Amino acid sequence: MKLVISPSPDVTRFSLKYVKSAKAATDVPATVPEFISQRRRWLNGSLFASIHATVFFFRIWTSGQNFFRKIVLQIEFIYNAIQLLFTWTSLANFYLAFFFLVNSATQPGHNNAFNFLNKNAGAYVFDVFRDLYICLLFVVLVCSLGNRPQGSRWTYLTAIILFGICNIITMWCAGYTVYLAVPHDAAGWKNIGELVQQNKTLQDIVIALLATYGLYFISSFMHFEPWHMFTSFAQYMFLLPSYVNILMMYAMCNLHDVTWGTKGDNGAAKDLGGAKKVKSEDGKEMLEVELPTAREDVDQLWVAARNSLKIKPPPEKETRDTATKQADHDRNSRTNVVLAWVGSNM
Repeated sequence: MKLVISPSPDVTRFSLKYVKSAKAATDVPATVPEFISQRRRWLNGSLFASIHATVFFFRIWTSGQNFFRKIVLQIEFIYNAIQLLFTWTSLANFYLAFFFLVNSATQPGHNNAFNFLNKNAGAYVFDVFRDLYICLLFVVLVCSLGNRPQGSRWTYLTAIILFGICNIITMWCAGYTVYLAVPHDAAGWKNIGELVQQNKTLQDIVIALLATYGLYFISSFMHFEPWHMFTSFAQYMFLLPSYVNILMMYAMCNLHDVTWGTKGDNGAAKDLGGAKKVKSEDGKEMLEVELPTAREDVDQLWVAARNSLKIKPPPEKETRDTATKQADHDRNSRTNVVLAWVGSNM
């Protein structure tokens, strides 16, 4: 955004383009706690950046962009504002989608999605998984407010698995709803165009599927990189509730945490690296930073950094000192007591 809203003399010096050949790499988290800590940093960073861009959208009109580009960028800012609103309410939106899909497919009658288990078994399935979903939200909220993921790894792992099962139930009900809306024999599919025009329910289903899962496949094929849709889509759908309910919940409950989150950096930084706090001659505190000044030093640092990137570093096993382990244990004990106390009083 800083480049886009630059005044006229500055904006002409930059050229923003999409380069398909550009590649980015990151160290994939190997454990659930590291994954949650990493996404906390990512989600909070993107949230604050989106809010900043939305609040100061008017600065685009004082930038050096031409008039037509300002119009296009203004439309993009409006789109980002709407997307930010849906992101803010994603927790409720996901639960409502689960609630209405499962509830509509488990109504008493011959169209119950779980009649293969027992007659009218859908009502019991809906009650059990609705209560389970709400309880999991409460457990994740309590853990997110006071526990580090490293101290509650089994709680988070259990919640991820149970949320995944809830999503399997949701997908089954959604698929069963689609099955009820389409013809069940070959003759009914002879004129697909007329079928879609006359069947209002089928129209809504087709639009909903194309607007969600269809966009995933379409965009992947547009970039000629569709393979991950066939190798990772099922895993993504299983983890989708955890992306919304666990990662978003933990990120929002830990807005104050500015640590890196991964590679063992889960505490307050105590080392400023190449920066040192010193006192000047008049007694004032100053920050002394080491910077390369000669061109040869810059080139040497660049070559050294490039060579170091060629060598894959050995995996670093996360370790916790005794004090951190004890603090995690105490917080986890407190969480278990709170959950037991509230659960027994519900």
